[in-house]
Amino acid sequence: MESKENFIKTRIIQQVLNSNVCFEGMELASYSLNTPKHLDGFMSAIHQLTLTLRNKANGETTTVPLMLKVMKGDELFRKQNLGHVLFPNEINIYTNVLPRFDTLLADAGMSLRATKWCPRTYLSTMGHYPEYSELFETFLVMENVAPQGFRTGPRLDLDEAHLTLMVEIIARYHACSYALRIQDPAALGQLVERIIPLNFIQDGKIFFQSYDVVFRLAAERLFAYVDAVPQELDSERFREHVHTLRTKYGPNQSRLMQKFLAQDPTYSVILHGDYNRNNVLFRYDSEQNPVEVLMIDFQENRYGSPALDLSFLMYMNMTPELQERLWEELLHRYHRELMRTLCEVLHCAESDARLEPYREPEFLRHFARFAQYGAMVALNFIPTMMSSKEEVEEISGYFEQDINCEGFRRCALTMGGDVVNRRITAVMRHASKMGYMDVM
Repeated sequence: MESKENFIKTRIIQQVLNSNVCFEGMELASYSLNTPKHLDGFMSAIHQLTLTLRNKANGETTTVPLMLKVMKGDELFRKQNLGHVLFPNEINIYTNVLPRFDTLLADAGMSLRATKWCPRTYLSTMGHYPEYSELFETFLVMENVAPQGFRTGPRLDLDEAHLTLMVEIIARYHACSYALRIQDPAALGQLVERIIPLNFIQDGKIFFQSYDVVFRLAAERLFAYVDAVPQELDSERFREHVHTLRTKYGPNQSRLMQKFLAQDPTYSVILHGDYNRNNVLFRYDSEQNPVEVLMIDFQENRYGSPALDLSFLMYMNMTPELQERLWEELLHRYHRELMRTLCEVLHCAESDARLEPYREPEFLRHFARFAQYGAMVALNFIPTMMSSKEEVEEISGYFEQDINCEGFRRCALTMGGDVVNRRITAVMRHASKMGYMDVM
């Protein structure tokens, strides 16, 4: 660790200082580096990096709080979990996608900036750094926005205010892809070409090994529960949908998931890819109402249907009761913000013929074709989000050791108990009722 810390001091910090004009005339006085356990992720380590900078002209010092994100694990762990795809794709978002969206918005004369939808990025780089390790590495240095009042939201479920902030910011983000497609399709194509495909199946073979395991176990858990409690299959349609999910895909849920990655020449956008409450930060007012949101963790970004981001957000973060009350309204709010942003960028009215494919009825039909994706991903992640800290630590340990071990399987099938079982069944029941499972 000492050699890695020295590399961070001599290379990473100096790159941060040299590549940002806001630090011109400053020199490093001191720094601190620590790794809080609560920031530890499945595949990444997050370091808190605090710089004390001295103004060369007057000697005044300034403290700059930063976060440094790096990959975890050895070569085998990274290969099994596609670290060589996930992390370079995230670096690409900060290095190329968000700055290009900034240019799009600036050219439209807007004050809105895509880079302000995330914490400020001071460095995003990747490559081979022998002084740090023998492996291919990525380094992402961002502003630590905690001192500004940003923090993670509720651990379990979001209310209407949190959800509205999230659908509106993702709508603005998606709108940039549509605006580029209309104004400069070649520029959008260049951005898309930089995204390394993140498939579930590629060339007829399982590509995302770890997700293949977790989706298989998630489906196995659902089937076991409805077999034990058959009254949960409370309609003929739901019963038929679960039967199709079991008999057509069975232990090969990756085949179904791959269907949802189909690209559409009209609707595909550059996605966040993992748009969940644990991948955003909220700022609150004095009465603890959420007033601002920032997106983080773009590791699973893809080029695909906006429904992938939206359906995952909504299935993961809404109680069944809230889904019944707010589902259609949230989709409406997303669409309204999408069209408002598009009209502002393109300087046109909503009646503009170029926006015809994106009107709400057309959007909802497209959404219905891809929305089961979010239900399937939620089937996997809800158990983790609803379980105790001890259970999460246990399954995380098995994940890092060997995702194919019996301990991981046991945790995946039982963590959270019947509270989780009822919740994942409610997710699939809703997807069935809405007609989203008809695509199988």
